[in-house]
Amino acid sequence: MKTAMLTIQEKHNFIYFMLFFFFYYFIMSVYFSFFPIWLADVNHLSKTETGMVFSSISFFAIVFQPLFGLISDKLGLRKHLLWSITILLILFAPFFIFVLSPLLQFNMYAGALAGGLYLGFVFSSGSGAVEAFIERVSRANYFEYGRVLVSGCVGWAICASLTGILFSIDPNITFWIASGFAVVLAILLFLSRPESNMNAQVMDKLGANRRAFSLKMAAELLVMPRFWAFIVYVIGVASIYDFFDQQFANFFKVFCQPATRY
Repeated sequence: MKTAMLTIQEKHNFIYFMLFFFFYYFIMSVYFSFFPIWLADVNHLSKTETGMVFSSISFFAIVFQPLFGLISDKLGLRKHLLWSITILLILFAPFFIFVLSPLLQFNMYAGALAGGLYLGFVFSSGSGAVEAFIERVSRANYFEYGRVLVSGCVGWAICASLTGILFSIDPNITFWIASGFAVVLAILLFLSRPESNMNAQVMDKLGANRRAFSLKMAAELLVMPRFWAFIVYVIGVASIYDFFDQQFANFFKVFCQPATRY
């Protein structure tokens, strides 16, 4: 539906969640774009140790993603899961500066565990929960999900352009910016009213729009060939894409020898 045809509340939700995507992916880019360099140059981790940190993040992503999917379906348009992610993002700078960095330097395994738990929750699994929630809001409020999602791409690109300069000055600056923008996320989430229209709410309460959740329903996925085909796709394509994103910063860095850096 065209934006001009939306009600005032629907327009507000469109703006709030467009900005939410922008700032969420801006924060995610702070971590994703320079995390390998931060591990190596600031915390002096070897390539093997860096790989163990990423393995920990991936492990907790595998643990959290199915749980987030089930929780998201149960919550519907309630914002509890997004509030959990947002509150943890407000602690982004304190976590990186006062928890993760000291832990990595004191005990790499403890640091990898803490980093995997936090980053796996707020980003690797949290991004899917955020996208699923906003997609659900877009259907309930009759605006196009793709138009909202593009703001996240813009936020990521702007962050990658700006934080490279700030990172070379002091990495902690970028972390505090991320925590500041997380406060903006909290304000946007507080202001948003993602409730669906009255007809949809009545039908939902009557149970006409969904089956009652059960473990049996979740287990039915295991006998669906399309589900396993999707798993193979994720392992063969999406994982390689993530690996490329994670290691590109290190690859690019080899072209800049210490003697030639500015």
